[in-house]
Amino acid sequence: MFQLFKKLSLTQQLTFPIAIVGFLVLGVIGFVSTQDTFREAKSNALATSLEVGKKYSQQIESYLNKPFAQTEILGRTLAMQVEKGLQSRQRTHFELLEMLKSDSGYLATWSAWEPNAFDGQDQKYINAEFHEKTGRFYPWWIRQGDNLIYKTLLNPETPDLGDWYFKPMSSKKSMLLEPYSDTVNGKKIVMTSAVYTIVQNGEAQGIVGVDISLDTVKNLVAEVKPFADSESYLISDTNMLVAGPDEEKIMKPFEAESQVADLIKKNEVGSLEIKTEKGKELVLVVPVGIYNLQQKWTLMVRTPEKTILSSAYAILWKQGIISIIGLALLMTTVYFGARSSSTKITTLSTNLTTSSGAVAEAIENLNVTGGQLADSSTRAAASIEETAASLEEITSMVKLNTENAQQAAVLSGDSARLAKDGEEKIEQLIQMMTSIESSSKKMEEIIGIIDDIAFQTNLLALNASVEAARAGEHGRGFAVVAEAVRSLAQRSASAAKDINALITTSVDQVKQGTVAGRENGEVLRKISGSIDKVASLNQEIAHASQQQSSGISQIGSAINQLDELIQKNASQAQEVVATASEINDQSAVMKSTVQILSGEVSSENSELNPSPVSV
Repeated sequence: MFQLFKKLSLTQQLTFPIAIVGFLVLGVIGFVSTQDTFREAKSNALATSLEVGKKYSQQIESYLNKPFAQTEILGRTLAMQVEKGLQSRQRTHFELLEMLKSDSGYLATWSAWEPNAFDGQDQKYINAEFHEKTGRFYPWWIRQGDNLIYKTLLNPETPDLGDWYFKPMSSKKSMLLEPYSDTVNGKKIVMTSAVYTIVQNGEAQGIVGVDISLDTVKNLVAEVKPFADSESYLISDTNMLVAGPDEEKIMKPFEAESQVADLIKKNEVGSLEIKTEKGKELVLVVPVGIYNLQQKWTLMVRTPEKTILSSAYAILWKQGIISIIGLALLMTTVYFGARSSSTKITTLSTNLTTSSGAVAEAIENLNVTGGQLADSSTRAAASIEETAASLEEITSMVKLNTENAQQAAVLSGDSARLAKDGEEKIEQLIQMMTSIESSSKKMEEIIGIIDDIAFQTNLLALNASVEAARAGEHGRGFAVVAEAVRSLAQRSASAAKDINALITTSVDQVKQGTVAGRENGEVLRKISGSIDKVASLNQEIAHASQQQSSGISQIGSAINQLDELIQKNASQAQEVVATASEINDQSAVMKSTVQILSGEVSSENSELNPSPVSV
């Protein structure tokens, strides 16, 4: 398909895609518009059918409600008369006759009572005029043509009571009897009866009824035609077909699709779409209320979908014709526009041919320059990468020296603190030695005093001995005491000399220790000062090493950034080379395109494979 498209002329290549797109756009617009038209047609059809259905259902309700209203009035009147004892069989005969005369559509009016329920005088009327053999009250007026004839309900034609009597009596409710067929004036008609049940003290006593023809209802149902092909049906509450298009199915059970039957059972307005053998149909059901009874009949309208959508199909045909005309106009306009564009493109291709050679030469120069730039950038990137590696090793060594200097500074600081502590301890020792020296001098003085005391004691003891010798016998005891005192004084003197010698030796040693402590303190102070200077130098060395490490790190970071920039430049240079090569290829493609546009090369033999330019 693409090869066939390439063989077309430029005008055709411009015209056909636009025509196809226009056709698709018009098709989509037509499809969407058709769907909206179909939906609107269905909505309008449903609204029309509902309006018509409700209109005729109300007319049918009115037709059925009238006899019920009259039977209820008469039934209530009779019940009141029976309750008050004012009942009269003759008057009731005439009341039923007057009700029959009130509407020419009534076929009969009648009443039926339980034995003796009306006036308790059934025995009195056995075989009497207007009565049957039991005397029960069964008045019945019927219409035969223009004549109104009186009969009893139980007669040779109707000898037994039927559902028309037993159903309302057993249910004790008023009701519309099931439609039935009968022959009236030699004509078979469909009819029903509106029955009012008279209940007193909870017991059904009798009924009043009106027989009505359903021909009027059938005619009304036949008029329910929202569309020409619509079909209408009237279904009773017992699912009997009362009226419809097929006479053979009337008075028979109504047969319908399951979903339609379910819709009818709901006894409410509703609609649905169903598929039948004839196609899709729109089904509408409208309940028909009957007076104030619980009974509801159903009016159903069925309309074929093709009838509903006939107007929509007509609009669709009009849209199709308009779309075809519009598409033809569009293709004509595009064709002449494409021809004009082709002429302008030919002129443009001539100008492009002139400039394409210069562009190709400039691109070639750019390609050579880009190659040189890429080569230089690659070599510079390699050198910077080696420098960065060496600088990284130096940075590592400086960081190690910095860490060692910081550790030495920490140790020097600790040594300085210990030296200061030792200096303080030596000072304390010197103070203690000085104190001991002072105490020793005091002890030396005390020993001198003790020596003097011992000397004086010795002299006193000697004098005492001399005096005791002089006293003779009388001083012998005193001489013994004096000798003991002298001996003690000599021992004290000897001990004092020993203590004095020991103290003198201790004092000399304390003096020597004090001198040595002072000398050690002086040396320790010098050591502490040296350690402080070493610690200060180590701190300065550590700080300088840290600054050097920081500076080298910054240099390394700058080198790395420079390396990244050079790598980026090298990559960009390579991209420039690739771009130049790509532009060169694109230039060749442009040149070939220009040749095609100018007619130098046929589109059949040229292969245009343009690719996006990478920058």
